[in-house]
Order: sequence, then structure tokens, then C-alpha cells
Amino acid sequence: MDTNDFVIAMRPINGIVKNSVGVINAVSQEGILVYFIGRNKVISVPFDSVAVIDIDRTGKGHHHKICNICHILKPMEMFDKNQRDAQQRSTTRPSCKVCRQEIDGVKLTAQERRKMDMQRPPDKTVFVCPICEKRIIVGITARIVADHDHKTGKGRAWICDSCNTGLGRFKDDIVFFEKIIAYLRSFETNTGEDQNLLI
Repeated sequence: MDTNDFVIAMRPINGIVKNSVGVINAVSQEGILVYFIGRNKVISVPFDSVAVIDIDRTGKGHHHKICNICHILKPMEMFDKNQRDAQQRSTTRPSCKVCRQEIDGVKLTAQERRKMDMQRPPDKTVFVCPICEKRIIVGITARIVADHDHKTGKGRAWICDSCNTGLGRFKDDIVFFEKIIAYLRSFETNTGEDQNLLI
């Protein structure tokens, strides 16, 4: 075992579940320091509590896959089928079924679904997404989606599929969006006002 080797927990260790994936930070006579990715935690563990894995032998074409949320090595059956790849082969979601339930949250309730369906813009009409303001011919140039609160199941509005995907990627979490704004602002170029200070 060496620094930067990927390992899995062979048994539960200090709140880390079996098959959790980590990377070795340091090796000493007493044991190893492992950063467990899914828990974002560094733990000192005995040598016999982890095993080195070849992460290139996980995922598509193999029997096990690492969930991109919990970072636990799981059998492929623990991942739902999702779309098709460029070769038209069936592929699986990057997150396991357990994490997927947490991501998906509360589904749109039947009552809210009926309410949203009554407000749906008809196919072949022009729709403007309330988030990105993209103009769409419904069902022709883009899909629209009934957005809902994943904590309550309450409908919000019809939005374009792209914005719905974006909201989902950032877990409907305002803190993530604030980080996005801060990130983008950190790369903004200086305005003319700033340049005038140099003259």
C-alpha cells in the first residue's frame, strides 16, 4: 500500500461503512491515513481494515461501480438504468439507488400533478422559460418540465428541460447557486473604472 492508492473499507471503521472508497494520504508503521471521499473525512486505520482496488476496473463493463455521491463500491444492480451511450448501449446512472432516492426527494403529488398539467402550455405553442428566458416551441425545439419542490412535492412552474437539469444538479440549493455566482465573479475581467486607476 502506497500514498495515493485507492482503497475500500473491508469492514465498518469509525462510522465508515464497508466498501467505502478512500485514498491513502500517508503510510506509517502503525497504520495508514485514509481520506474517505463520501464522508469527506480522514481516518487513521489499521492495515487489515482496507484493501487496495483498481478503480479502472469499476463501472461500465465490470460487476461493481463506485457511486458518485456516497463513494461506496456497489454491485451494478444497485444502479438504475439510464439512457444509452454513443454506441447505443444501455448505461446506468452515476449514483446508486439509495442516493438517488435522496436526490429525487418527494415526488410531485398527484394533486399537484393535476394542477400543473392544467397550467401546461400546449404543444406547438411558444413558451418562454421563466429562468433562462429561452424561447421554445413546446414539444418541437425543446421539452418543458413541471418543476417541483423536492422537499414538499409541491409544484412550482413549467420550465425548460435544461433549467430543470441545472436545478437538479445543484440540488435546488441556494447556497450552491451563491457559490456559482461567487465563482463566476472571481473570473470577471476588470471594468474600465478599475483600469482608470492605473492612469
